[in-house]
Amino acid sequence: MQITNSSQLTGVFPAIFTPLKKDDPKNLYNSIDYDKLASMIDDLIEVGVSGIVPVGTTGQSATVTQKQHLEIVKFVLDYVDGRVSVIAGAGSNCTRESVQMIQEIQKIASVPVLCVTGYYNCPSQEGIETHFKTLSQETGAKIVLYNVPGRTSNYIHPDTLIKLSEDANIIGLKQAVEFKIGEKYHEDTLRVIQESKNNDFSVLSGEDGAFIDILEMGGKGLISASANIPEAASIFIKLRQAFMDGQFDAADDLQDDARDFIETTFCRKNPIPLGTLFNSPLFLPLVSVKDTARGDEAVARILKLIQEKAPSLTKYHQKESL
Repeated sequence: MQITNSSQLTGVFPAIFTPLKKDDPKNLYNSIDYDKLASMIDDLIEVGVSGIVPVGTTGQSATVTQKQHLEIVKFVLDYVDGRVSVIAGAGSNCTRESVQMIQEIQKIASVPVLCVTGYYNCPSQEGIETHFKTLSQETGAKIVLYNVPGRTSNYIHPDTLIKLSEDANIIGLKQAVEFKIGEKYHEDTLRVIQESKNNDFSVLSGEDGAFIDILEMGGKGLISASANIPEAASIFIKLRQAFMDGQFDAADDLQDDARDFIETTFCRKNPIPLGTLFNSPLFLPLVSVKDTARGDEAVARILKLIQEKAPSLTKYHQKESL
């Protein structure tokens, strides 16, 4: 059930959080909690997600080791076992490193990879274009571009995206920018969708609070952090179906219904709140919500959401009083 072209790159894809065991109080060498990860995957498949995205930003990609990265991808692929699609995180600001990671992932399975732009070293548009074309040429993998200037300080311009959409291996874009009507990147996003529509290329939202907006522009789906919460994923799935059925008022209402989940997931920098939602440590330099400014208030908000709107997560907090 793996994605081989853009027509399959549709629907709701949780960028799955990587849960850790509490086996290192310093949060340096924690083991991956694969039992919890399996439970998370089962719950998401049960509500009907289109696929799972392991080891993206939400999956602590910046702090897992390369060995853990590949082990997580293999575990997810083995455990999912074709029930839904998998898109593996494989981005880097070093082209060589990303090539090597993609090649190792392809040894596990021929799956698409999600690749971010050059954070910190901030290449030119020419460098960005060459980077992604090199990933395509060197690996032959299907690639989903990830445009997230809020994290990389590096924006992929529409001209570059349109050129890249012509590459047969580059099948999609996760657009994590302000693209609602009136926002900074609305016209750019609309242009990319319109001018790439005859290529094998899908545009997905990387903004959970603007899923309906990308659908209205002709986008095809959502790669989401808040969709780690099964109840939120269910809302996004229903939203897309309502939109496809022409029930636009219902889709608007469902986007509103998702607001509490989104605001809670992003009450601190992602994936910090997901650590609390799934009762998991985070690798340093991220610290838990409770250890941030006004952390007690934020933790109370998170636990309230679980109690009132996300009962599927209570099993991860059985020893704590909700």
